[in-house]
Amino acid sequence: MKSISCTTSDRTPRPARTTVGITLQTTAWCVAWAVALALPDPGAVDAAAVLEAAEPAEATVAAAPFAEYLATWKIDRDSRAVLEEPSEWTPAKLDMALRVLSRLARAPANLAAGWNADAVDIGVLPSAQQVQDQLVKVEGRATSVAAVPLSAEQSEVAGRRQLEQVRIVTNTGLTIDVLADHVPKAWKRSAPIDEPTAVIGLPLAAGSGPSATPTGESATKPVSLLLAAARVGWFPPTPLAALGMDYGLFDSVADGQKLVAGDTEAMYAMLSAMGRATQAGITSAAGPPGDIVPLINPDSGWFAEHRGDPVTLEGIARRATRIEVDDPLRQQQLGTDHYWELYVFVPTPLIKVHDRLQEDYPVVCCVRTLPEGMPTGQQIGERVRVSGFALKRYSYPLPDVKISSSQGDQTQKGERQETALLIGKEPSWKPAPSPRGEVNTLGWIFLSIAAVICLALALAAWSFARDSRRRDRQARRELPDRIELP
Repeated sequence: MKSISCTTSDRTPRPARTTVGITLQTTAWCVAWAVALALPDPGAVDAAAVLEAAEPAEATVAAAPFAEYLATWKIDRDSRAVLEEPSEWTPAKLDMALRVLSRLARAPANLAAGWNADAVDIGVLPSAQQVQDQLVKVEGRATSVAAVPLSAEQSEVAGRRQLEQVRIVTNTGLTIDVLADHVPKAWKRSAPIDEPTAVIGLPLAAGSGPSATPTGESATKPVSLLLAAARVGWFPPTPLAALGMDYGLFDSVADGQKLVAGDTEAMYAMLSAMGRATQAGITSAAGPPGDIVPLINPDSGWFAEHRGDPVTLEGIARRATRIEVDDPLRQQQLGTDHYWELYVFVPTPLIKVHDRLQEDYPVVCCVRTLPEGMPTGQQIGERVRVSGFALKRYSYPLPDVKISSSQGDQTQKGERQETALLIGKEPSWKPAPSPRGEVNTLGWIFLSIAAVICLALALAAWSFARDSRRRDRQARRELPDRIELP
């Protein structure tokens, strides 16, 4: 008997590194924008003055093209001229770089999505045109992450003590430095790394970044370009990353809680990735159903090492709820205006939960679609198999009802339950035979039995009559031809 408690624990998520193959329909970029603080003009150090003076009206930038957005915030190429000066990194240069990072990270989400879609591959731009007011995208391998210290004044305004600089060797052989607002937490710092990555950023200047201590083989190579980016994406060799999922989005996922703001980007990115996958590919990657206990036991720490892993489970769906997506940007990202939330009760060994002994446990599954004809609602009982990817250890409130447990009847109030949250494409549904179908089948069986009995009786009657006639003919043949009376 295994014991499962529902106490929360703070664990640093580490993305999974499985290498199972998967069938894809297409690949996509999944780079999102994070949140940062406003930073002052070069030489300014008063944070309050910056926040009061640096905010133009929202209408000014609500529909601005990227170049206009940069000009509005005075971070266009002309304003960034200090970064292209052939000199060492000065406080003025670092101040400008911080301003650019801040505005890239705080760009309205609807605008950022369009700008990212219009980004130009760095490999197709001549060297003379790389530093423009144009976002560029870079694919390659990250080789190091180095710290860029900030002054006390810069730290106070930026809300951090240092920036991070990532060195990337592109697929075409260029070496590029990236100053980023967010770098995956799982990457080692100040040590050689070799991680698949993708970045959408703004070129700041030709040459290297402010950090003078990069590590790895690329440390000796000349740096072609310095970029500023809201985030550096991470796409390890896993089935989910092959669908375009940025594993860096898992850094803000919070285990042991309901769905919170930090989960949003990762969840929608996974649902979007499911739209680019085939169900056969997901099923193949996930394999057959396995042991569900490590996923639902908070003490196992399973999600810290296996977040994003493919999983298959089989059980009874007790609830199927349609979740509406009202945000037009999310609708565009998903390609639909809704998804479905299933509560699937999965068989388990005998476990103890909240002083109750039970042999099944609910798992929450969010899927894009349901099979045609599958019942929905709050009270269903449909056998399903779901193949998907693990997102988080999810917590939800239990209803205030009386329950029966090993300690007798108890009142359950204010309790929460933790379980696994999976993201999938579509469940496999095994509908139960309908009662009408069962009645029809029994009717045909009874009719068949009656027909067989009637046929047997008819055959018996016919056989008896035939035998009777045969006996009569035999008796007549045995009579003498003539009888003489005395």
